[in-house]
Amino acid sequence: MILYFLRHGRAEQGSDDERRDLTADGEAALLAAGPLWHRLNLRPDAVISSPVLRARRTAEIAAEQIGRTPILDDRLRPGADWGDVARALATHAGDTRRVLFVGHEPDLSTIICHLTNASSVRMRPGGLACLEFPGIPEPGAGEIAWLIDPDLYTE
Repeated sequence: MILYFLRHGRAEQGSDDERRDLTADGEAALLAAGPLWHRLNLRPDAVISSPVLRARRTAEIAAEQIGRTPILDDRLRPGADWGDVARALATHAGDTRRVLFVGHEPDLSTIICHLTNASSVRMRPGGLACLEFPGIPEPGAGEIAWLIDPDLYTE
């Protein structure tokens, strides 16, 4: 199985965390990522996202570029852990083999470390990671196939 983890793009600052949207630059970087994602053969069968505005907008942009419709799941809100993601996976993914999760930091890097036994992972805004599993995703069983820094999206 393959799990992808996409951190939401660069977001506005503000005190209302739920309503922080992507900045114009953050949105532009995600739109520019499409060609690279196609070259990487990014083909998730499902896109599951935090419903928080900046993550939801990131998921919409990503899903549009890869021909999917995002699924919003409250379990991916800030503070999510592997248990939350695993339950969302079980609820929405069915028999799919490739799933893209869109969420927040430090949640995603913590989950990636948990699944791969990596000592640390840095997920910048708009960063994308690919984890491969020999079977069902389990803690410590994953391997980081690649980790894309968002600076690669733009020239």
